[in-house]
Amino acid sequence: MKKIIKNIRGFTLIELMLVMTILGVVISLAAPPMSDFLKRYQAEIQRQKLFELIALSRGKAYGHGEIYTLCGSADRQTCSEAWADGALLFVDSDGDGSRSSDEKIERVMEPLPAGSSLTWSSFGNKSYLQFRPNGLTRNQSGNFSYCPPDGNEQQGWIIVLNAMGRPYFGRDKDGNSVVENGSGANLSCTATIGAGAG
Repeated sequence: MKKIIKNIRGFTLIELMLVMTILGVVISLAAPPMSDFLKRYQAEIQRQKLFELIALSRGKAYGHGEIYTLCGSADRQTCSEAWADGALLFVDSDGDGSRSSDEKIERVMEPLPAGSSLTWSSFGNKSYLQFRPNGLTRNQSGNFSYCPPDGNEQQGWIIVLNAMGRPYFGRDKDGNSVVENGSGANLSCTATIGAGAG
């Protein structure tokens, strides 16, 4: 009599439970890095948008031979100091740093995520950034500083504007994972938590 040997393949209930447990552990370990990655990605998008808007402001002023002003704007029509609520780029015909109804809006930037903060600190101590027809600022070298909603300085960024009106990204020169401004000071988010958009 011939014996028929059948190879039955599959998981037992214990094996299946073991695989599910291991998979759960792996997913729970991967979740925080994925969350950090998404936050960094969102912060990078905001940084790039503002950088491009600054570069556009400078290019428009030089290319059109007019004064262009970039300012914070909650309503995308008038200037305010609330940069986290959005920004506005316009032809500033009278150069007063404030938009009149007849001054053309060139570009707007949407608000940052709720709870974020974005501040502009400049040598001229103006709440806006202005480019002259030669592409230079009106003595407004300074820094844009961004802090995410959770106040994590390692996920924040700085855009530095030099005396020639050229923007560049703040760097982490001391290796502590926090970027520095043009003077070498680390980004600080402690004073800005809760002071941003929302």
